[in-house]
Amino acid sequence: MRSIARKLVGTTVAGAALALGLVGGTAAQAQDSYTWPDYFTVVTPIVGTANHSLGVAWTSEFSAQTESRARVLPAPNGYARAQWLANGDGMIAMMQASDYFDQMEAREGFATVEGGPADTRVAVMNMITPWGYMVRGDSDIESFEDIGPGTRIAFSPSSAFLVSGVDALLAYRGLDRDDVELVEVGNYGANTRIVVEGRADVAFTSPLSGTSYEAEAGPNGIDWLPLPERDADPEAFARYRAAQPGYVPSETVSGVKSAIGLRMDHAFQANHVRADADPEFVYNLAKWLDEHYEDFKDDFTHAKMMSMDSLKSFLEAGALQPLHEGAIRYLEEQGAWNDTYQARQDKLVEMATARVALWEETLAEAEEKGIEVSPDSEEFAELWNSKRTGDQSFGQMVMSLD
Repeated sequence: MRSIARKLVGTTVAGAALALGLVGGTAAQAQDSYTWPDYFTVVTPIVGTANHSLGVAWTSEFSAQTESRARVLPAPNGYARAQWLANGDGMIAMMQASDYFDQMEAREGFATVEGGPADTRVAVMNMITPWGYMVRGDSDIESFEDIGPGTRIAFSPSSAFLVSGVDALLAYRGLDRDDVELVEVGNYGANTRIVVEGRADVAFTSPLSGTSYEAEAGPNGIDWLPLPERDADPEAFARYRAAQPGYVPSETVSGVKSAIGLRMDHAFQANHVRADADPEFVYNLAKWLDEHYEDFKDDFTHAKMMSMDSLKSFLEAGALQPLHEGAIRYLEEQGAWNDTYQARQDKLVEMATARVALWEETLAEAEEKGIEVSPDSEEFAELWNSKRTGDQSFGQMVMSLD
């Protein structure tokens, strides 16, 4: 992975450069002739998250300007987003790389028939989102080094990436879950609120979320633990990254004021579609969002990041998920696709299809043996683990690609 710190700064203030001066009348007429589906759903995280607000912003403009109706469908957790995309309840679903990696590993709540490994592809980029560790403004905890036995950590099993965030912090400190006090909550919003209320000391969350803005406005305010430099403790950082692949460290330039300027992990958050989604739909959606960027970029604080510049940064950094053929077609038209991107795309598709085939083989064997497929089934976990080879997780394998 090449460093993209300078790229992340640019994407937060850039417009959709590819739309300016590159799309002529012929292309516009071609899209006018496309018949949009009458109705489709966009699956987002829960109300109060940045990605839900972004979904409302662009779909409102889209529905107002086309004959189609795009409905935002907030899912209760990350597992449901994946399942709703797989079973057709949603045509589009927000997923960041860590979600995708956990799904391909069938971790936690992804260990279900509909929630497990699936061949999904990036259609368009949503945001480049910082993630970090929040504490209350009057906390004595100032760095990773202050996390130790007895620290009260908010723990939300509602999404695998929230669990991974906790495990990564503990891994950095050489601790396990039994060494600290995990304060379990039921959803993303409560994950922040219990720190504000003083019932937990630290939570893994994003400075872009509405809950973080609310927390910062409270009487005690909030602070964030800066992500340590790799060279400060290479072994500790290696443990941290092994538990939480799919992120890019960079200076934070968006979100609550308390996080601005701090070094944090950043995630490319994308709208995924199924691999078998209609290429014409994906192509025209990417095109519409690029050409109408100016119409929605100011409708939500962070909507400006939903641009072609963000998608280009994703490609330049080294794509972590394969793109849909409809999105690639649009990028090709804009001269923004090259042989290097295609070579990586081919590797990612090969990895994805192989993992899905392995999952389907495992499901068939489980059915034959009468083994329940669920996150609580130790027998199924043993079967699934026996099918996978090598020491690296799916995410680690992707991150190690050239």
